[in-house]
Amino acid sequence: MIVNKSMFPLQTGFGVISKMQDRFATLQMQLGTGEKASKLSEMGRDLPMSLSVRSRLSKIEGFSANIDTVKLRLSFLDKTVTRLDAMEAEGRSAAVQGQYGTNNINMATLPGLSRARLDELVTLLNSDVAGRYLFGGSNTDRAPLPDTNVLLDGQGGKAGFKTVLNERKAADLGDDGMGRLDSSLVVGDPPVPGPATASVVTLGEDGLHPFGFKLSTISSTAAPSAVTYTSPVATVPPTAKSLTVSFQPAPAEQIQSGQTITMGFTLPDGTETQLTLRATTAGESHGGSDEFIIGADSGETATNFQAALNAKLVSLGETQLAGASNFAASANFFNGAGEPVLRVQNGGGGFGNATQLRVADATDTIMWYTGQSPAVAAEGLGRLNIGTNTATNSVRLTETAPVSANHGFQISSISPSTANITTSYTAANPSSASATFAANPAAGETVRMTLTEPNGTTRDLELTAVTGKAGAGQFTIGATVGETAANFAKALNVVASEAAMTAEGNPRQSVTAQVDDATRVAYGIQGNESGLLRLVRTMASLSVETYPTEENIIASREPMRLAAMAVADPVQRVADLAAYEAAVVADRRAANGRYDAMAIRQQAQLSESHNAERGSVEILTMELAVAHISLDTASQRHVNYKAQLDNLLSDVETVSKEDVAMEILALQTRLQASYQATSMISQLSLVKFL
Repeated sequence: MIVNKSMFPLQTGFGVISKMQDRFATLQMQLGTGEKASKLSEMGRDLPMSLSVRSRLSKIEGFSANIDTVKLRLSFLDKTVTRLDAMEAEGRSAAVQGQYGTNNINMATLPGLSRARLDELVTLLNSDVAGRYLFGGSNTDRAPLPDTNVLLDGQGGKAGFKTVLNERKAADLGDDGMGRLDSSLVVGDPPVPGPATASVVTLGEDGLHPFGFKLSTISSTAAPSAVTYTSPVATVPPTAKSLTVSFQPAPAEQIQSGQTITMGFTLPDGTETQLTLRATTAGESHGGSDEFIIGADSGETATNFQAALNAKLVSLGETQLAGASNFAASANFFNGAGEPVLRVQNGGGGFGNATQLRVADATDTIMWYTGQSPAVAAEGLGRLNIGTNTATNSVRLTETAPVSANHGFQISSISPSTANITTSYTAANPSSASATFAANPAAGETVRMTLTEPNGTTRDLELTAVTGKAGAGQFTIGATVGETAANFAKALNVVASEAAMTAEGNPRQSVTAQVDDATRVAYGIQGNESGLLRLVRTMASLSVETYPTEENIIASREPMRLAAMAVADPVQRVADLAAYEAAVVADRRAANGRYDAMAIRQQAQLSESHNAERGSVEILTMELAVAHISLDTASQRHVNYKAQLDNLLSDVETVSKEDVAMEILALQTRLQASYQATSMISQLSLVKFL
């Protein structure tokens, strides 16, 4: 028998030892790092799971980074909107009708305080975080507003708000200061040979335009046998309105002392005002601006009434009309979403006889807001108007003048006439479409109007006649043709409103952030939303309107007083001094009246009644809070999910150091035994074997 090393193959033993050494090295690495492998290739069958989990964790890290960024911006927006809400409250209490302060201190300080608030407001709306502007919608690379000086005073030959305001005030007041109204008198008593006739005062608008006073109502407490009147009547299509007041001649009953005539007017900003003139005898008269003296006959009474009416209109022009004109100009200059900047078109003889507004552009007018803004807005039906002519049972849809190619819907077409509905389309500027009901339509007759947005998108307004209750896109056939036309007009208003709302979209969607696979948080804000716009318009209007102090009034009337004092005739001197005192009182009344007019409008613009409107500061606060809650919810969801994934990844990629240490001890024992056995075998011989 042969005994040698071939019975104990050393090569195999060395291979086993080498594998145990590799395993020992791996275990030492695992003990030191706690990781299962140092390379992906060493993960084995756990590799797909590891890659999947790591991919998901990477997505969560990206979402978390977005959340952190948006939280920073929302925190800044929250503080800004909170300050805007405080400014709104401060503005409401800044000016109160009838509260002029000691020595009219409130009147003196209001413009300066309003200018300071406007400065702060512009700064807030130009806020940025790390170079990203937050109040320009998706236009985040530049400030959405110019600075206050440029807004008010203009720059580089471009008109600012003050210029637009002066033009508007001139257009509203008119050259004669009567608010674009004309009065005339026809004296019928005493008569020329023939029967006595009434003396008639006529008051009429000087044309069809958006400026000045618009006649709305008239009433009188005098007996109908003494005073008759005709009310102003709105027509379709619209025309300049007028009213008349007729004083009946004797022996008819005459107007009595204490009886009144009241006229109502619509002002350029859409508000209403009125004047009341009270009849009085010469002996009872106090020389007030609200009275007229009853004459010896109806002709003299009418003459006195016309003079008092003209003077009162001038007084209202300096107060109520001035305030309304200021706020109308702010609405023209500080344009809202879907509206262009408007200015008065010079009538050729100056702005006092202007008859229309024009669309301003960046070549001649400062654009107050250059951030993102929708071209069509829900408010104002996308710059459309719906009118109904009850005499012809016709419903007319027209574009708002002046037409802007970049703002609002343009009417493109209307469907052909049906058996009972005659349709027509006029492609003039502004264009219009109308539907006239010759008879009640049959169920199923349809009218379709096509609107075009500035970007070329078209929208159809389709209305179908139905019996019974109308649903979406339908109008009810009424008992009469007139009722059907009215139902059609209401349904047209609904579909036009829906189209405008869809075209406008949601300002919040102008800026969004992905915070989960299926969740985007919307937090965009556009600086011309309704609540912010009201603040800008109000602060700008109040900051440019000034009121003379008592010292200014006295100083301006001083030449009149000195001239009166220099009169030698004592009777005339007393009369002239009385006229001076009356002029000072009138100046005080005008200043107070203009302050009151501004205070009333400031209160109305910043009233809490607007809190529920889209785009109000309060709604913005709520919507930003909702976005913040969505972020917090998504963040917590990611935290929980990440913890689960970390545990799963730990199971896949890490090891228990205790288990590794025990395996190392066992492997060391095996290695030592292997080393010893191999050493002994390597030295084996027959002698040693024996």
